[in-house]
Amino acid sequence: MASMSSQNVENQPAQAEVAYTEGQPEQVEQGQAQYAEAPVEGEVYAEGQPAEGDPVEYAEEQPVEGEVAYADPNADPNAPPAEPVAEDAAPAPEEPENEEPPEEEKKKHFSMNFPAGMAEKTETKPDIAIEDEDLRLFDEIIQDAVNTNCADLHLKEDAPIHFRISRALRDRDFPIPTRRWMEKVIRSMIPPHQIPDLEKDREADFSFQNPKYGRFRVSAFSACGKWALAMRYIKSNIPTASQLGISPLCLTLAEADRGLVLLAGTTGSGKSTTMGAMVQHLNCNYRKHIITIEDPVEFVFPDQQCVIEQREVGIDTMTFQRALKSALREDPDVVLVGELRDQISIQAALRAADTGTMVLSTIHTTAASTVPGRLLDFYPMEERESVRKSIADVLRGAIAQRMCPKIGGGMVPAQEIMIGTPLVRQKIFDGELNKLHVCIEVSREDGMITFNRCMYELVEQGVITKEVAFEKCSNKQQLNMWFQGIQISSGIV
Repeated sequence: MASMSSQNVENQPAQAEVAYTEGQPEQVEQGQAQYAEAPVEGEVYAEGQPAEGDPVEYAEEQPVEGEVAYADPNADPNAPPAEPVAEDAAPAPEEPENEEPPEEEKKKHFSMNFPAGMAEKTETKPDIAIEDEDLRLFDEIIQDAVNTNCADLHLKEDAPIHFRISRALRDRDFPIPTRRWMEKVIRSMIPPHQIPDLEKDREADFSFQNPKYGRFRVSAFSACGKWALAMRYIKSNIPTASQLGISPLCLTLAEADRGLVLLAGTTGSGKSTTMGAMVQHLNCNYRKHIITIEDPVEFVFPDQQCVIEQREVGIDTMTFQRALKSALREDPDVVLVGELRDQISIQAALRAADTGTMVLSTIHTTAASTVPGRLLDFYPMEERESVRKSIADVLRGAIAQRMCPKIGGGMVPAQEIMIGTPLVRQKIFDGELNKLHVCIEVSREDGMITFNRCMYELVEQGVITKEVAFEKCSNKQQLNMWFQGIQISSGIV
């Protein structure tokens, strides 16, 4: 309760008892005084009066100099005043200040290493060969991004520059971009044939190749009338499956002669990187003809054992659908489609897989068991039955990913894998899509794994913490029971 200040001594009623009530003051006998609802000039009331019978608490134990403390209304008014507290009385113990956590503990938490606010840029060297001052600054920004192992760069007018590092956004200590600077940077990267589309549609996606630092997947767009850039850094060295920590079963699925293999997950879950590792595995170990159709091209695969042609939508072909149709006449063993984003591209991929081609692609959904249902969502109800039977025939596997921070730094993908076994394909054919998750749980001998089982194994191996596992898992109650040693059968499919 806020502290109460007393009224001046001369304003107090002489030789009178003061009565406080919860509501309006009661009528008192003549000679006694009562307080009106409105305080007398110079008088300050607290925010609320105490309820009847409640003790009165004051924020300050002693009255401020020049003020008179209120007496207990039930005390004898003729009693001598209480002796003042000695000045040298022991003060109340102070609350301990928040101590700085040890450095070892701070290293475990990214947010403690980099609290909110500007982060100083790394040591960069301006490229004097770049004559334009604005583009020289942009080169330094890219250099800083590479030095910090940045995944994404975010630039927009009149706002600080941000990097995404280990899944966390960080402000960078660079000048605030202006409209003129943003327009110059965008024009220095965008292919000339896409400039009219950018001016008309106010957005464009393209790839940008920097000779010193590598490739970037760029999305330029307008937000609230201001230009913005989102740039995904594509590392030139294609990581292997062991470096990524993905299941060897992903490589086995890529080796299939025909069918459809889909990678699922949200944006930033590492789908493209895993698919790149699968293609590179084929490139190093098999003699195949691979055609990729991407928007834009991300990883560049130099021919090793395979013959690889990479086509970029907007440069080498106008649409995914047209490129897929043409690919069937180009003698492919494997066709990689950057993303199945609509009904037409899905239908083309199913047709290619049905003709004996191996098709790799990605789709946005949260679990492997929901992939068939997600594909059907693009079709009207009257067409879904025939499409579902086509999916049951060609689906060879679905891999869903969720990125998890590792103990000690870095990220690792947790995977849920569904293989197109006869059991899984029969459930899809019969329309029992709600039983696919249980099919994965009871098919561990076939190599399938759920997110919960993957999280459990990563914790047991000391790769991630239990807190991360509970945050990323699909069923917290089941995972908690496993940690307690309680294993419950999923029942009959």
